[in-house]
Amino acid sequence: ACPSNSAAGAVSATTTSPFYTSSCSAVVCPSNSAGVSAPIGCSCNAGYSGAVSAVTRSPFYTSSCSAVTCPTDSAGVNVPAGCSCNAGFAGSVSAVTINPFYTSSCTAVACPSNSAGQSPNIVPAGCLCNAGYAGAVSATTMSPFYTSSCRPVVCPANSA
Repeated sequence: ACPSNSAAGAVSATTTSPFYTSSCSAVVCPSNSAGVSAPIGCSCNAGYSGAVSAVTRSPFYTSSCSAVTCPTDSAGVNVPAGCSCNAGFAGSVSAVTINPFYTSSCTAVACPSNSAGQSPNIVPAGCLCNAGYAGAVSATTMSPFYTSSCRPVVCPANSA
């Protein structure tokens, strides 16, 4: 067996100095992690939580690196695969290597002019055209993160 943690290969006795041969080599960091090698140290990649530890049995490491789910107000497969802010939210989500393993700036946008929302006055909560205006407001995932068709209602004939 190899003399150190996380080394793959074998050591064999010989009759000449140094009286052994060795094919031991450090095991590379497992998937979803990075570093020099398992014995020197591996860390989970950005967007993954968990740890990598060197052990003396094959595969010579244990790894609990797992992808973090997309944060509140965003959607996607998981953080490493990419998350996008939900409709009606502006901002972005980025993978990082420190807890909670992402940064998120997803922020609800305010109802557009000529409309208002129930408290709070934000597009994801729903906006209605103000009195004297007709149309609708819908949340989208593209800037400005809503569409609005609120237009002034034309006064009827013979009115001021």
